[in-house]
Amino acid sequence: MSTEENKALARRQFEEIWNQGQLDLIDTFFSSDFINFGRPFPLDRVCQIVTSWRTAFPDLHFSVEAQIAEGDQVLSYCTLSGTHLGPFVHPGLGSFPPTGKCFEVRHMHLDRLRNGLLVEHWAVRDDLGMLQQLGLVSSAKLEAQH
Repeated sequence: MSTEENKALARRQFEEIWNQGQLDLIDTFFSSDFINFGRPFPLDRVCQIVTSWRTAFPDLHFSVEAQIAEGDQVLSYCTLSGTHLGPFVHPGLGSFPPTGKCFEVRHMHLDRLRNGLLVEHWAVRDDLGMLQQLGLVSSAKLEAQH
């Protein structure tokens, strides 16, 4: 596939999987040997993660602000926003009850594609900024820990 086709596919998975919650399309975007942050990541786990985020933030929305592609890789610079209306389970940080608060943070996602499917994903995310905006973590608590 061309770099433009790869960019379009990466953009579509944000829209159709994350924004619209079309979980039945996961295997049309992700390879069965998908790797997330360096580890094999089964497609049913992808489905669980999307479901978890969309349960916590029913209006979850990725806006792709810019993309750069070279070879089989696509870098997407995104704005992620949502309103915390359901329980949120964050791996490593625990479970958080709904706050009713909104957040908006920036992410960068690097995807590698093969034969029209996402085969590898890495990201730089502002989870701390999101948790602060939701009132789940304060900078005072962080400073007290150091």
